[in-house]
Amino acid sequence: MRLVEASGCGPSLLAYHQFKPGGRTLLFYGHLDTVEPEGWTSPFRARLSKGRLYGLGACDMKAGLAALTLAFLRLREISELRGRLILAMVSDEERYSRGCESLIGSGLLRNVDAAISAEPTGLRRLEVGKMGRVAFKVEFSGRPNPTVRAAAFILALERLRLKGTPISTISVETGLNGDGRPSLCRVAVDRMLAPGETFNDTLAEVEALARRFRGKASLHPRPTPYMQPYRLNGEEPIVRALKEACMEVLGFKPKSVLGLAGDENHLTVRCGIPTVTYGPKGGNMHRPNEYVELESGVRAAEVYVAAAIKFLSFELGKP
Repeated sequence: MRLVEASGCGPSLLAYHQFKPGGRTLLFYGHLDTVEPEGWTSPFRARLSKGRLYGLGACDMKAGLAALTLAFLRLREISELRGRLILAMVSDEERYSRGCESLIGSGLLRNVDAAISAEPTGLRRLEVGKMGRVAFKVEFSGRPNPTVRAAAFILALERLRLKGTPISTISVETGLNGDGRPSLCRVAVDRMLAPGETFNDTLAEVEALARRFRGKASLHPRPTPYMQPYRLNGEEPIVRALKEACMEVLGFKPKSVLGLAGDENHLTVRCGIPTVTYGPKGGNMHRPNEYVELESGVRAAEVYVAAAIKFLSFELGKP
């Protein structure tokens, strides 16, 4: 095992297992951190009820980490496999991906051929790609009233959202001059990116809208890079391995979908590691009374084992 420190947050944990020489390297990936426990009564005390485990991070993503660990331990017992298996449990995924960033900088992810992330997908969904994400700040100053112009900008932004553009306002901040009048209004804008969209394209879109109301747009500062979108080809070996494993273990193939942005974007786009996301079933993620269905965690582990065997053994069915 190995600890990898990350500036500004907790460390990440890596475990390795070497099978017979040669073959592929597969990464099992998950995050250790949770969101803040807002609105909870007892967020840190696990509660069992009717096959569900309730608690902060139960589904996002302690159950996924447990399933990956169980699969990792089972796979270590299979002596016939070739290649290498890595289990990564990282910090700070819910904020700035500083744990993932430290792994990228360390070089420990070189020569990884594919990755499985255990974010919850309900077993019936397989995320073969991720939307990207970027945030902008738009500043309004001078006369006429910058707060009024910012409000008009936000309403125009909402009309874009209603037309299908994945864009929203996430915060508004105002400042007053010496006589109590608004001197500055700053708006933070969140924009999701579909595969094929770029940061420059979306910045140009926000800049053009801001200019209509005499505002100035720029990238919102962030300590790590923003996430670029991606979509894997259906014939990618790790995609086929997961789908065939689901059919073998669960009796069905999951639906291929795009997920929301996360560390997986960095693994795929920046590191060149094709990453799929597949995990247990639960509910109330990022909200009070978060839960996971325990049986789904066990089934996810079984799928991970079967998928790893197929991927490491090159035992994939015909397309």
